[in-house]
Amino acid sequence: MDATSNMRALAGAGAALVASHAAVVWIVAGLTDQPGAKTLAAMAPMIAGLALPTGLALLAAPRLGGIEPSRAALALVFVAGLAMRALWFGSAALIEDDFNRYLWDGAVVAHGLDPYRHAPKDILVAAPPGYEAIARDGRAVLERVNFPELTSLYPSLAQLSFAVAYLIAPFNLDALRIVFLIAEVATFLLLCALLAARGASPLWSALYWWNPLPAFTLIGMAHVDALIPPFVLGAILLATRARPLAALAMLCAGAGVKIWPLLLVPLVLAPLMCEPKRLALAALLLAPALAMAIGPLLLSTWWRPDSGLGAYAASWDVNNAAFAWGEYALAWAIGDEEQAGAVLRALLALTAGAIALWVGLRRYRHSLDPAHGALIVAAGVFYLSPAQFPWYAAWFLPLAALVQSWPLLLASATLPLCYLVDPFWLLGWGDTYSFYISSLHALPVLAWLAWDALRRNRLDRGRPAA
Repeated sequence: MDATSNMRALAGAGAALVASHAAVVWIVAGLTDQPGAKTLAAMAPMIAGLALPTGLALLAAPRLGGIEPSRAALALVFVAGLAMRALWFGSAALIEDDFNRYLWDGAVVAHGLDPYRHAPKDILVAAPPGYEAIARDGRAVLERVNFPELTSLYPSLAQLSFAVAYLIAPFNLDALRIVFLIAEVATFLLLCALLAARGASPLWSALYWWNPLPAFTLIGMAHVDALIPPFVLGAILLATRARPLAALAMLCAGAGVKIWPLLLVPLVLAPLMCEPKRLALAALLLAPALAMAIGPLLLSTWWRPDSGLGAYAASWDVNNAAFAWGEYALAWAIGDEEQAGAVLRALLALTAGAIALWVGLRRYRHSLDPAHGALIVAAGVFYLSPAQFPWYAAWFLPLAALVQSWPLLLASATLPLCYLVDPFWLLGWGDTYSFYISSLHALPVLAWLAWDALRRNRLDRGRPAA
């Protein structure tokens, strides 16, 4: 195909994705947030509207490699992806309600108050001194905060972003979307920079930027995970430019949104293992940075029985059939379900830490590409996590787009199946979902990854020794 035909095909694909996403926005607008409204009939069109266009786009995506990465082509990619996200402004987020916690925390922080001190339920009963005005002005939001008996589980930088949204427009969902959209644009720009640094076409950024799942979960449903990719990608970019201390600072900032980016520290500091003085300096810088990023949250977790982070770490599990079966088997073996869950969670945390250390060692010994290493850690954390929400895919999808990991990109087409959880619970089939249906999003991805690993192993065995 010539350049003109390629541009027409690219424009057509972009227009088709924007149109299909507009249909998803329309479908969601027709839903209701009333209890019992998330029936299978109501949710199926939305799930199909996310999964089918994504699958078709992934099938056509390899053609990106044959398109000249001109400014016009890159501008087209940017505008179409931006349009997918802009469609959500002015709409309600009826599928999720986490944003209510963000809006409330933002008001608390913007007024100089502690978001970890009082649970929303306590404030509804009797607002403490200093909270009366915001409790009155934001009562509609406060009454809709999920798990109101728990304090906030979001670290410092996430809290700062919520406060910025409050300053833009108090208790306003679109203000949150503005903050998260800025982060998404930063993700796109960093992806383009990293692709250029790798000698790849920046048009491969469309694997993430045109992906309906991030547009839906991060902007449409307004999840704070939108803030993580810029810090992770920024750390990878700095690591490839041999600036490990700056990369470390990026990861500490990322931990201020969700704690898991700390697992990338061994990866970015691996080159310093032969430079003891710089490694010691990195360790000295790490402590105060973490104290600011996650210190207040961790302190509140230790002394508060109603800590949101404590409850999440101890009991959250959804969309992970392997975890459900593992917990069930371990509980049968030891006769204690609560202890079984704690043991299994500890084993998974240790496994994630071992993967992070292994990736760091691989980079030190074999000059492992930082992007591939970060993808292994991020995807490992996701698939080991007892809770696998669709918006958590933001942890690894930008990295999968960067290195063109097709098995992990497939996750963006299968993860919409996680929205079957509510219809199945409404039907009284919660256990069927937890033990069986929730595996559907992960099995194709993990099977493809396993097959790919076996294929690469056979190829490596067939090569003559150097």
